[in-house]
Amino acid sequence: MKNLRLITILLISPCIAAAQSTKTPQKALGYKLDTAVRHFMHSAKVPGVALAVVKNGKVMYEQVYGVSNLELNTAVTGCTVFELASVTKQMTAMLVLTMVREGKLGLDDKLVKYIPNAPAAWNDITIHQLLGHMSGLAMAFEPKMDGSYLLNNSKALMLKSAMETPVLSKPGEHWKYSDQGYFLAGYALEKATSRNFDTLMIDRIFKPMGMTHTRFLSQDDIIQNRAQGYIVNKQGQYKHDRRTWQFDLTPHFGVMSTIDDLVKYEQSLVKGDVITHEIFNEASAPYRIFYKDAREQYSYGMGWQMHDGSDGRRIAEHSGYTGTVYVRDLKTGITVILLTNRDGDFGPSPQLLAHHISQLVDPDFPNINLH
Repeated sequence: MKNLRLITILLISPCIAAAQSTKTPQKALGYKLDTAVRHFMHSAKVPGVALAVVKNGKVMYEQVYGVSNLELNTAVTGCTVFELASVTKQMTAMLVLTMVREGKLGLDDKLVKYIPNAPAAWNDITIHQLLGHMSGLAMAFEPKMDGSYLLNNSKALMLKSAMETPVLSKPGEHWKYSDQGYFLAGYALEKATSRNFDTLMIDRIFKPMGMTHTRFLSQDDIIQNRAQGYIVNKQGQYKHDRRTWQFDLTPHFGVMSTIDDLVKYEQSLVKGDVITHEIFNEASAPYRIFYKDAREQYSYGMGWQMHDGSDGRRIAEHSGYTGTVYVRDLKTGITVILLTNRDGDFGPSPQLLAHHISQLVDPDFPNINLH
């Protein structure tokens, strides 16, 4: 696809040009990574990509490809702002754990402590269960009219809809991925801290990490360098992903960021200077084990999915519906951050590309079953 072009360092914005100055990968590896990204973009119909490979806090490779907006033909740069979608969840979980360490709330606290007049079915749900998807709550909960989400969704309306959404199972009984659970965890955090969730995250995580282009989604704001999201229809044509609804509280999906800022985020995780190593280790400790044999184990912690191998290697990762992936190899220190603007459910998963890149960088990276 001729408009899916590599954006070279010399032709792009200063924000990535400055960041790229120390990022000269070995030519052979750089060629392999570049070829893999280009092939995936063509075969999976992905308009734009931002990629970073970081090892123990040092950038091995960072590059941007293609276009952020097909109508305007704007190039992806290091300043392009992507919707992270559910990659937000690990940030939410680690913010909650930080507040737990400060005594603002407890993982074993009951949700009803923070929500008066909650349904009786919520009585035994804990904060830990919300973050680990063991609450028994449903995935979707936001109010709809004629099958479509409302244009504007206040916090109160979202909570009302959550309260009216039937519980699927008893708390702690079954694992069920739940946006509702993360929304309620964020709501409880606001009550426990008397702080707005967005500003708390910005003040305690994004600002200290120097993430100046990272923010929460707002459909009203003018967001410079914003990437347009796309889907691909059955005829193979690009269509807008019309995510134009405004939600007032989005701990389950609302962070927007750039590849440059996420490199800063990874470097801070390596240092443990904002989110401590103890908090990350707690978030990435198995809470629910899905499968285990002599060779491998699949599990979920709090905001992180894990794969453990018999060689002692743990992979902690999460993906987002908008085509984003964050993969950390805790044994080698290699992290792959992949941002795209083609929604993940409308073609081959960007997780496949992130894992392939991980294997190109380290041939011993395991084959992970995405199902």
